[in-house]
Amino acid sequence: MSKSRYDGVVIGAGHNGLITAAYLARAGLRVAVFESRPNVGGAFSTEELTVPGFKHLIHAIHCKLHDSPVNFDLALERRGVSYLFPEPKKAFIRHDSYFVYHQDVEANVQSIKRISPRDAETYRKVARKWQQWYLDFILPEMYSAPSPPQEWEAWIRNRPGGREYLEVVRGYSPVEYANELFESEFCRLSVIRAVASAEYDPACKGIPALVFSFIVSWFAGKSSLVSGGTRRAAEALAGFVTEHGGEIFEAQRVERILVENGVATGIALSDGREVRAERFVASSIDPVHTFLFMIGEDRLPETIRQKVRDYKFKGTTLLRVHLALREQPVFKISSRDPSINSAWKLTIGFESPGDFLKLGAQASAGRIPEIVGLDGGIISVHDPSQAPPGRHTAYIAIPAPFELADGGAGRWVDVSREAAERMLEKLREYAPNMTPENILGRFAYTPKDIEEYLPDMVSADICQGMICPEQLGYNRPWPGMSRYRTFIDGLYLCGAAAHPGGHATGAPGYNAANAIAEDLGIAKWWPAFEPRKVVTL
Repeated sequence: MSKSRYDGVVIGAGHNGLITAAYLARAGLRVAVFESRPNVGGAFSTEELTVPGFKHLIHAIHCKLHDSPVNFDLALERRGVSYLFPEPKKAFIRHDSYFVYHQDVEANVQSIKRISPRDAETYRKVARKWQQWYLDFILPEMYSAPSPPQEWEAWIRNRPGGREYLEVVRGYSPVEYANELFESEFCRLSVIRAVASAEYDPACKGIPALVFSFIVSWFAGKSSLVSGGTRRAAEALAGFVTEHGGEIFEAQRVERILVENGVATGIALSDGREVRAERFVASSIDPVHTFLFMIGEDRLPETIRQKVRDYKFKGTTLLRVHLALREQPVFKISSRDPSINSAWKLTIGFESPGDFLKLGAQASAGRIPEIVGLDGGIISVHDPSQAPPGRHTAYIAIPAPFELADGGAGRWVDVSREAAERMLEKLREYAPNMTPENILGRFAYTPKDIEEYLPDMVSADICQGMICPEQLGYNRPWPGMSRYRTFIDGLYLCGAAAHPGGHATGAPGYNAANAIAEDLGIAKWWPAFEPRKVVTL
């Protein structure tokens, strides 16, 4: 370590922590980032899990940085980050029916016409409306500090189209909204699957901005992969930090946050060394580790202790099986539409109404669900760098509990192999070429593995806290601490536990950098984010 005193310290080198550090280092502050893992990236991870030469995106797959101010302000594409927009975007695959959708709205209209001409016309109108809402309401809300509910409502209501937007996002659950708009099951499922991928309950009343952004992204906008693996984006962010004088320390675990007279003054590392932060400390990790462990429960006011205890983590997550393949899956139904075999994202099975919701209910009850369907994706078709020439990487997944009802999280080591085999059997029903001979390697990445890989994903909650109305917007992580500042002067939150929440948007890190710059009186070198000027739909 070159020095033990900085203007600011950032805890965690995931993408949000790196974004906060990048903006402030470019503003002239002496910034250090400390990461417990041996490399940067956090959930922006690309690992060889199965067979050497096969790379797997084990956390963040779908990336939204291309629509963020971060992409433009930090010139990520000039730093080697390139985005792929796979085509087709997604396919629903059943034994006797299918639905394919695309990056382009008009291509989706033509795809929907095959199943419902009425839905095709509805979709054409509503997709354009969603895109306008995305630019005018959703992105501006995500990439700014949250406002109190009355201020937020007044801001929306006074903008063109705001009244209708309010009626939708406050008056409907996603399921109700999908049923109101569309008559076909596939169109309804397209909305519901997008919402579920945001880790939000589709039956919950209200459609928050973060959740609506997934509907737009998956069914009416652009969805991207980072070429070469998601870690490429994290490495570009780290390069920006160091280029502007910041320092990044890997394999350096932060044990405590130092607090003197109610002010955050630095950190203590696990080896006992102390690092001073003269102006700020920013934590990109979850509230439990930040407050209970790094500050210490005995140093928290009772009101804060109670809020940390009451903070909700989602009890269900995913069991993913990552595959190294000799050849890509070939689906039976592709005889009707060969493009299905090139679809990036896949929803396979779910032949009976209610199957999708049944899986979620079983996982919530602590059970490994009955395998009536799978989520999945084929990465290497669109990014050949993920596998050796002529070979492929893919994954399949199901909802899964962190704590199993018959043995807790520790039982995953005993049951993961059998669960993975049942998932592969289901895949073979639809893609018969996925024989054992075609599978060169596989890795069952369990909910327990998620928490061990990234401990700030408590109970394998990939968003550092439930995505639900009572923990979003002005309530994230809780009222009174939702604008990145904490009850300790100089201590900020800059990770997924802050507004707008988890996923690969970079918004918490960007918004925290704005808050810190404002508090320190630092002139912002970056412009205000105006989505209509820079985002292309």
